[in-house]
Amino acid sequence: MTPMKLKHTLLASSLPVLVLLLASCALPKIGSPAPMFSTDLPGSTTIPTELPRPTTPASSTSQVMGIADILPITSDGAGQVELLRTLEGFQGRVWTLAFSPDGTYFASADRDSLDIWDAASGQHLFALDIREIDLNSFAFSPDSRLVATGQTVWALESQQPSQRLDPLGLHPAFSPDGSRLAVSGGRPIKIWEVASGQLLLTFESQGDDDSFSIAFSPDGKWLADSGHDGRVRLWDVASGQVARTLAHGTSNDVHDLAFSPDGRWLVTVGTDYAVRLWDMASGQLLQTMTHSNGLYGVAFSPDGSMVASASCDRTVRLWDAASGKMLVSLRHGDEVTALAFSPDGRLLVSADYLENIYLWGVNP
Repeated sequence: MTPMKLKHTLLASSLPVLVLLLASCALPKIGSPAPMFSTDLPGSTTIPTELPRPTTPASSTSQVMGIADILPITSDGAGQVELLRTLEGFQGRVWTLAFSPDGTYFASADRDSLDIWDAASGQHLFALDIREIDLNSFAFSPDSRLVATGQTVWALESQQPSQRLDPLGLHPAFSPDGSRLAVSGGRPIKIWEVASGQLLLTFESQGDDDSFSIAFSPDGKWLADSGHDGRVRLWDVASGQVARTLAHGTSNDVHDLAFSPDGRWLVTVGTDYAVRLWDMASGQLLQTMTHSNGLYGVAFSPDGSMVASASCDRTVRLWDAASGKMLVSLRHGDEVTALAFSPDGRLLVSADYLENIYLWGVNP
């Protein structure tokens, strides 16, 4: 097993972005961590459960780190959530998590390192030698053979770069067919051909607002991006023009967004404590679901029935997408920075400010 490399100190050029994110989720710190998770629903009984502390670092986590009590999701037709593994010993906070589309791997990024894990065992496999100034996010290709940062496309088999792209790129998104890669950060948004590394399109915007998140719709017709101005722009990929703008908030940062698997809905989260669900056909707001602090991340379950949100209020909450009803709240020890569903929907991975990664089993 390849040892995890120690994470490096953040470079000075990355500090403004980090300070902005920290300021957006000002949750008061307490002397000791809160219970790591609980059911937190009206009329339910809170079940605090401390996560078992492993005796080995995150680079040696091939064994199960600890099994927590099974928590029933108090919702009709719902199943159970179970803590499967806790990965500890990181030298930096994890800001992005994702599973490969084939379900073989999940990956974590913490500003200057991208680590690849075996999804079944939780074993650390290798770390890509990124060496980028500010690793904000990454994306797997649809065939699971490539992983892209905002600046480089990597071949997982060789663990080597296959294409060098925009040296200023921050947020990547593969098109559904894997032929193109959209990269945002500042303006403009750029679309690259994956096979050749050639720049195909640039999407110019009226403002100079940096982008926090970017995603293709499942049919590849739309590209959504969000930023500091509280708006989400929906780009027509064919024309390169903004077809619609959604007002998530007045001047709040929109940190993350995700399309539903069938492309009917878009979910957005930001610093205003709200999870907002939008109808793609009409642009109408369908649901508003709330936390008690700002949010970092959001994801749809693969069947589109649930939305998972990661918040500075120290919880991951699972919501029924159709009704907006909260199904369960998974309490962490500190602000939750990232989450992702596995392709089959049976695993959920999350990370928090305690520099830990948690792997949860979800039984529908």
